[in-house]
Amino acid sequence: MDVLELVYYLLAICFYLIPISLVINSKRTRGQEKNFWLIVTLFLTWFGWLLYISTAKKHHKPKHNQK
Repeated sequence: MDVLELVYYLLAICFYLIPISLVINSKRTRGQEKNFWLIVTLFLTWFGWLLYISTAKKHHKPKHNQK
């Protein structure tokens, strides 16, 4: 294995891991819902991430009413 092949494999692994890290660091989901999306993204990579972005609803913190 030469250096060029090693660089190619490392880039392919990084390209595969990017959507997984995007789901992990996202604030859209929490708990078991995030685990579900991690599994989907693990198996479907970029397509799973696109599904996540298009279907996962963002959780909002409840606003306190100030009087």
